Amino acid sequence: MDNMIVLRISDKDGVDLNGVKLHSTTEVAEALEKISAESPDMAVSVEVTDSKSYESIGKAIYGSHRAGFSGERFRVLIDGKPLEA
Repeated sequence: MDNMIVLRISDKDGVDLNGVKLHSTTEVAEALEKISAESPDMAVSVEVTDSKSYESIGKAIYGSHRAGFSGERFRVLIDGKPLEA
């Protein structure tokens, strides 16, 4: 995954994308759809430092899937380790 969009989760206040805080699933999906339209080979990495931020993690995952990122184009890392489904 060379071309990676990183969604950072560090608290329950939302999803960080390049310094911009996204507060809803819709905001996450719309931002990722815009990036994907410009660079269709991108993948998404949700990177979590506090696994107790459930709501923000859910927004990142659901928004990513709504924008078409899944399978090989999607991963979740918790404290640097892949989340196994």
